[in-house]
Amino acid sequence: MTIARFALVAVFSVGLAGTASGQAITGDWLTENGERVTVEPCGKSYCSVVATGTYRGQRIAEVAGSGPEYPGTITDPRAGKTYKGSMTVRGAQLDLKGCLMGMFCKTVQSWRRP
Repeated sequence: MTIARFALVAVFSVGLAGTASGQAITGDWLTENGERVTVEPCGKSYCSVVATGTYRGQRIAEVAGSGPEYPGTITDPRAGKTYKGSMTVRGAQLDLKGCLMGMFCKTVQSWRRP
């Protein structure tokens, strides 16, 4: 799934999920279509920035907490709209969960470590 398609899905259900079992949320992740996203500290939060592809350099998520789930927001890079969601790390996988109207939530993508 491309970042652009992910962004489209985000319009209907967006979110991110964080670290579990003490596993680090920070570092590089590969999207389902192989594009790279970097998650790093930004103030008291963690920010996700597209490192390759069409939306390179754009922040697409900001989450906070200490895990296992990191609530926050995700931005549809195509439309520039921001939604509630979460990030959850499960081993070498990062599940992004999005919510429509704050109540209808589902995993929209699963990223993996390179």
